[in-house]
Amino acid sequence: MKKTSMLLSAIAVAACMGVDLPAYADPPPWAPAHGYRAKQYSYVYYPVREIYYAPESRMWFWMNGGAWQFGASLPVEYRQYTGSGGVSIVLESDRPYVYHEHVVAHHGKPKKRNKHDNH
Repeated sequence: MKKTSMLLSAIAVAACMGVDLPAYADPPPWAPAHGYRAKQYSYVYYPVREIYYAPESRMWFWMNGGAWQFGASLPVEYRQYTGSGGVSIVLESDRPYVYHEHVVAHHGKPKKRNKHDNH
């Protein structure tokens, strides 16, 4: 019995020594990218009218009639809201409206102005 136990132990040790398993530190390529692998996109967010501008692609994103619109130029009626008050943000999507609830929660929704407030 003692010889059998020693023999099995020796076989187990020898088997473990001959196995070379690679250590995987990164998630597999098909996994969703988070952290350092994720592509990041820079935007300027204008909370007054909830408008996004992507400087890299020179695209504008704005809400119109309950639906998100985008284009290379901002409609004339929205341009007055982009002169100042923009907040620089970085998101993990080329469609900033996907993270809009997160952006509003962290960068605030526009404050309603009193019509008598002339600041």
